[in-house]
Amino acid sequence: MSQANTGGPRQACDLIIQNGYVLTLDAGRRQFASGALAITGHSIAAMGSEAEVLARYRAGRIIDARGGIVHPGLIDAHNHIVHGTSRGVFGSGMASKSNVSFADWKAGVTPDDEFVATQLAALEMLRMGFTTFVEPGTAFDTDAIAAGAETVGVRTLLAAPYLWDEVEVMRQLPGLESASLYRRAPPDRERCLSELDRELRWNRNPDGRVHGYVSVYGLGTASDELLKAGKSVADQAGVIFQQHEGYTPAASAADRARLGQSRIRHLEQLGVLAGATLIHMYVFEEGDVDILARSGTSVVTCPVAYLELAISAEATWRAPEFREHGIPVALGTDGARSCVIGDAAQCAFLLAASSGRRITPDDLLAMQTEQAARSAGMSDRIGTLEPGKRADVVIRRTDQPELYPGIDPVHQLALMARGGTVDTVVVNGELVMRYGHSTRVDEGHVLASAQSSVKRRMQRLDLSAG
Repeated sequence: MSQANTGGPRQACDLIIQNGYVLTLDAGRRQFASGALAITGHSIAAMGSEAEVLARYRAGRIIDARGGIVHPGLIDAHNHIVHGTSRGVFGSGMASKSNVSFADWKAGVTPDDEFVATQLAALEMLRMGFTTFVEPGTAFDTDAIAAGAETVGVRTLLAAPYLWDEVEVMRQLPGLESASLYRRAPPDRERCLSELDRELRWNRNPDGRVHGYVSVYGLGTASDELLKAGKSVADQAGVIFQQHEGYTPAASAADRARLGQSRIRHLEQLGVLAGATLIHMYVFEEGDVDILARSGTSVVTCPVAYLELAISAEATWRAPEFREHGIPVALGTDGARSCVIGDAAQCAFLLAASSGRRITPDDLLAMQTEQAARSAGMSDRIGTLEPGKRADVVIRRTDQPELYPGIDPVHQLALMARGGTVDTVVVNGELVMRYGHSTRVDEGHVLASAQSSVKRRMQRLDLSAG
């Protein structure tokens, strides 16, 4: 607490969370075994020991955390939010008369499909303790994404879809390209330049849960002109600039042959790395790490996606090395097609152990809170429990065996807590989940709508169970 109790009258606030084991995850990693938070409007008014907070604040509503872990909402720094509804669609039991690819599936989405897919993923996020996700410019109707997120109450960052103007390198990623996708998102420079700032409109409401930023698809699909324009727009607007990079050995090799040097060195020469965020970075060259470190670049790694690519023989997962060089590293889901949102931390822990470089439970939480907030350009608003920041708060239950024996709450939260351990979630000062269920939507209706949406999409693409 920054202010001592003067013994004067208590200040009014909207909500007090008391009797919690508060993990602030701030720079000092402060913990309060018997802690409390005071929330006013969208923001945290105070946090600290329960005695201090209750001596200074009174509220019309008080939530007793019953000794459960209270922590900042986790941040999924990279989530293709609509892709989760393809779970099982492209499994071995499916058949299609027209040889439909995953890229065709992405291209065939409607606004209604995107809306219900976002609702479904948002409910899953809340159950896992996540309050924010970054959609990396692969949603066609961002109004539908924003509406879906808003109905459930999660925070989201949005960028214009599929900004690419040189797609030859995509031939190295055949599962991610198709004629239908190029028709839906033409690789046209003028289109891309005109849409760079499209989603910044969300930032007109500084107190909202939807935010805009700038992203190009990356992986060598953006011309130098588009890259420099994107970084310029982001810098002028004070938002983050992101792109995919270093995804597969084949794509990286093709890009190096074209450029005659590493892509990271090329991006540095263009002046687009400073303060930017790169997604994946599984493949890179010696010297690239030093470039990223001196550029102040953040990296979002997606351990589940890395494992699914089966590239470990060619490209060792070296995210711990980034951290050792002072590069902020966040965790992302990528597409939750064969995992659950929240699996990234466990995968990162085991991948680091297998590489001989340790990532601690505290590191894992940082990678999903303050470092994820930095990678999203939101560290001034979310990622830690501190006065003045947005009130995005999660309360864990006390009756779940995976949260016991409770000797080290950081260890338990980082590696054991999953769905079913979340009791209450506050986002932007609003109670959006209580007793493990949404306060804002009919969960059964969302599940049924998502299932119906997927069935309609399968019919449109002539996909059926084999």
